[in-house]
This record gives sequence, structure tokens and C-alpha cells, in this order.
Amino acid sequence: MVWGTLAVAGFFAVRYWYAFKYPPALPEFAGSYQAKPLSLHCAKNSGEQIKFGFEPSENSVSKIPDFFVTQEAQTATTTIEFNNVSQPVGQFLYDQVINCPLIGRIENKIINGRLVVTIARQGADVPATVTANGFMVTITLPAGDENFPKIDRQKPDPDSAAFPALRTISFHVAATGTLGKLNVSVNGETVNATSTLAADNDYLVQFPYQIKKDTDYSVEAIARDGQGRTTIASWTFEGQIPSEAVLGKDRFKFLGWWGRINADGIAVRKEANSGSDKLGTLSSINSVKVLKEVYGQSLPSADGSYANNLWYQIDGGKYPGGYIFSEFITPIEQPKAPASPLRPAQVATGDNWIDVDLTKKIFTLFAFSNEPLMVTYISPGRPENPTQTGTFNVWYKLYKAEMKGGPPLHSYIYDLKNIPWVMFYNSDYALHGTYWHDRFGTQQSAGCTNMTQGDAKFVFDHTKPTIPDGQEGVFSTAANPGTVVHNHD
Repeated sequence: MVWGTLAVAGFFAVRYWYAFKYPPALPEFAGSYQAKPLSLHCAKNSGEQIKFGFEPSENSVSKIPDFFVTQEAQTATTTIEFNNVSQPVGQFLYDQVINCPLIGRIENKIINGRLVVTIARQGADVPATVTANGFMVTITLPAGDENFPKIDRQKPDPDSAAFPALRTISFHVAATGTLGKLNVSVNGETVNATSTLAADNDYLVQFPYQIKKDTDYSVEAIARDGQGRTTIASWTFEGQIPSEAVLGKDRFKFLGWWGRINADGIAVRKEANSGSDKLGTLSSINSVKVLKEVYGQSLPSADGSYANNLWYQIDGGKYPGGYIFSEFITPIEQPKAPASPLRPAQVATGDNWIDVDLTKKIFTLFAFSNEPLMVTYISPGRPENPTQTGTFNVWYKLYKAEMKGGPPLHSYIYDLKNIPWVMFYNSDYALHGTYWHDRFGTQQSAGCTNMTQGDAKFVFDHTKPTIPDGQEGVFSTAANPGTVVHNHD
């Protein structure tokens, strides 16, 4: 308040006062803020930056909310809590986070009116810094130097499938000098791990763990060297039998799935144990169809890290129904039905029909609706005796047949008796089961279409002509026509 004097002409002076109106003081912080993740900048050597933007609800001295930082060494996490945040807008994208080598996980969510940002570290554990610039906050995760421990060679491999069994989980730690304290946890539960010096500055860390089917596992390892330098690594894998992880739950849709024998001299057993009768051997040139996955005798895995009791019952040519230890069969690309099949005009309404892709060596049995009923690999004719292309009808079906051949039509002699599930469709060309080889997916025949014994029976049972009870075979007729077979390159 200020007093003054005003002189009025011809009269007298008047005393008065007036007041200056100061603007109201701004609050230090706004009543609330909205938060928005802005960016992740990832650089393994220099560190990583995480940026958030803020929008205050009113004018305030601080453009960002009050915050405090917690660094947790035991769990290798950094937590930043921002007060009075009403709503976060969006999240960081998954593909952004997984491509940041120093971040294992980042979460941001509102808890009791606070924005809580939790960052699980990967790699060197160096304290994070938080800086503000206007409406933006930058969280920096510095990278450690080459002297920090390094964790690698995890088993099971990251993002892999692990056979359900008592497994030995392992990894290596490269540490200059001595290896100090280790903290290892699985799904948040601390486990007792042992370390042994495998080579200079190279420690092998191991612990046993019971892996269950259809379960996801997350392993976190925190390693400190003698100077207190700390490194964190985390990785995930799933408890799953290998074929299900690779091929999915519908892998038995067409009776079974295809795999390749991955070594030579592999025994096929009568039962799922190594002491049962040996039916024969297969090698890496052979492909078989797996009919069942069964638990049998436990044998050491290939790397010796666990005992595997999974065996496969197979279909094929020489040993259908036999068992092979699962470590010796590797899933291959599964045969696929044509995406847009052209049903031949000769197919009668309601009838099944057959498509044979001679280039891909894939056989498909279709319903009239073009729904695949069976998709499988076959062995068509060798180049000297190729399976002929064209559209035909099965003209003769019989349960067993004898086939002979030799020069000059063929470069080799064959005399095969009791060939099962035979369907003649083009003069003396036939679809039939095979008991003399397991090289499906390659050209092996004298012009016929070789199938596994199980696949051939399925096709035999779902094609025409229909064999009357008590007969060994039947010719097609106008009243009992044969199924259409369409062969093409």
C-alpha cells in the first residue's frame, strides 16, 4: 500500500492511497499430471535412454511431477515413482524393449496416484540417472566397461523348449579375478546354484530343476566379481516336448507328424526301452511318421544334461509300430495341402478325391468340399520310371498284391509279395503301402505311389470302389465307381 498527494488547482491538496496488485504465486507442482512414454534409445556400448513426457493439469513451477528413485541391488531393478500422475497414455512396444540389450523388462503403471516405472536390468549393473528438461524426463541406464562379468551360453537356450524332466540348468560367467556372490532364481524363487572353474576366468554355473509340461520358466542370474562389479542376465524357456513346441497341438491331425532320423544306425525297438527286441535300424537318409509320443525308459539326453524318457512310435515302411528314442528324430517341415485345389470335373457330388503333387511329393485326400482328410509325404516314380501325370479313376482295389519288374523297363529287378492296401488307377500304376524302404519324400518307385503302411490303409478305407465283405478285392463298376486320382507336377 502506498500513500500519495494530489494537488487540485485553486483548491487544496488531497491525500489518497493506492495498492499494487501482485500476481498470485504459482504452485511448485500441478495438482495432477498425465504421462506418456516417448522413446527408447538403445546403444549397448554407451547406454540406453528411456524418455517420458508429462502434461500438468495447471500452470506450475515444475513441468514434471515430484519423483524419487530406488536402486535395488539384490533384484537388479531400478524403480522411479512419479507423484500425482492421473493417467499414463500408452506403453512401450514389445519389439522396442526386446531389442534393448540392457533392459530385461520395463513396466509403467499407475499405483495409488503414482506412476511407477520399474526397469529390470540386463548386463552390467550401473546405477541409473534421471534428468528433467522442461516437460520431459530422461532415464539413462549406463553401460558397464569390459571388466564387468559376462553371462552367456545359457541352457536351455533362451526362448527354447525344454523336455519335461529333472533338468540341469546351466550358464557360464566370465569374470576377471574371482567370482563373488551369485543370486539365481527361477520364476522368482531362489535356487541353490554351484559354480566350478571351467577355464581361466570362466565359471560354469549349474543347478537342478524339475521342468513341467505346459509351463513357462524365467531364469534370472546376478553375478558379482571380487571387486563388486555386478552383471544381470535373464532368459525364458518353456517346458514342452520338442515336437509340440515346434509343430503345435494339432500335429496328429493327419494320423501323425513327419520327422527325419538324425543319426546313423538308430535302433527301432519293439517296445519303448533299449532292452526290448530290436526290429532293425534306420539312418539319416530315412524319414518316418510319428504316430504316438509315449513315456518309456529314461536315457541320457544328447548333451547329458537330463534324463529323457520320451519315445516315438512310428509309422513308415519297414518298421511300422516300432519305437525310437525321441532324441534321434527331428521334426521336418510338415506336408501341406494345396491352398486352392482344383477339383477335377470327374469327381461326383459327395465323393472324396485324391491330389498328388509329384514335385513336392505330397499326397492329399480331399472330401468333395475340398476339405483335406489326409496330407502326407509319398515316394513317386524314379526319373527313369516317372509317375504319370493326368486324371484317372481307381479301377481295382485289393488288400494285397504281388508286383514284379526288371530290365529292359527298369534298371533293377524287384519281386515284391504281399504289398498292402493296393489301389490301381492307371493301367498297372497304383497307390499302395510300402514295407521295403523309409525314404518317403523322395523318388523311389517304379512308377507307383509309395505310402507308409498306416497312411495307405487310411486312404484305402476312405476311397472307392468299396470292397464287399468277404472279398479280397473288387473292380470298379458304374454302380461302384473308383475314386478320382489327379497327378500333377
